[in-house]
Amino acid sequence: MAHDEAATTPDTRIELTDGFSLSRVAHGYWRWDEWGISIDELSSLVDGVLDLGITTFDHADGYSDGRAEIAFGEAIGGRSSLRDKMEIITKSTIHYPGDGVTLKHYDTSEEHIIARAEQSLRHMQTDYIDLLLLHRPDPLMDPESTASAFAKLHAAGKVRHFGVSNYKPLEFDMLQSYSDLPLITNQIEVSVLAHENFDDRTIQHAQTRRIHPMVWSPLAGGRIFFGEDEAAVRVRAELEKVRDEIGAEAIDDVAFAWLYTHPSGLIPITGACELEFIRRPLEALRYRLSKEQWFRIWVACTGHKVP
Repeated sequence: MAHDEAATTPDTRIELTDGFSLSRVAHGYWRWDEWGISIDELSSLVDGVLDLGITTFDHADGYSDGRAEIAFGEAIGGRSSLRDKMEIITKSTIHYPGDGVTLKHYDTSEEHIIARAEQSLRHMQTDYIDLLLLHRPDPLMDPESTASAFAKLHAAGKVRHFGVSNYKPLEFDMLQSYSDLPLITNQIEVSVLAHENFDDRTIQHAQTRRIHPMVWSPLAGGRIFFGEDEAAVRVRAELEKVRDEIGAEAIDDVAFAWLYTHPSGLIPITGACELEFIRRPLEALRYRLSKEQWFRIWVACTGHKVP
């Protein structure tokens, strides 16, 4: 089955809230240390990513121990015209060992969130963060303190929007109940090989809340290509069959199309550093799968038919 005609002119942006949208694909910096590129090369890469129509850049204060944010700031620093063309996302609340800390833990206190947001602003040489996410749920969270951090950062113009990452429905709703500012996304793991956030109803919760989840590791960290476990082998074989049916170039097109086919409006993050690979999830926007194709891939992952 060829890709349907309606998908040949895909939307290139997705609205998270009134007046604020992201590009349909985000460029992520989790693997910065693995890229092995210079600041000049990163600067050229950012230009190339923007030229593709990807305007959303996903960071975290702990990626490469902060070096990813610093490098990004050096790449865009002094080029003020670029800032208005992009949306910068960053995450905080994971406290890594160092500076008197010996154990990795979570900190969602007002003081920590504000301090890390201000650090990210300095690192990335910008006056504001478009979207700040809490990186992981904190079992010791004082939601009043967390909500106060949001309010102060927003009032100061330092952060425009807020969300969470890896939160489950009750954790999301608990925090939202304390904050007057809306949580506009939940960044979660989803792929043809990662169904947890379907199984525990996190994605359905996002639909209930009318928010679009961002998706990390949309290609299962490369398992769709190289995984030797039974699920990966089954899914890879099914992706090849569907690839042939829809006329796609490669199985990653199908893996991204599987995400795009879901009505929740999933926003994948690509961690590639070569433009030819960064372009892939954009090209996959041309495709949508039939319900049967979508469930064939689902069943290949689970290893059994649906009930």
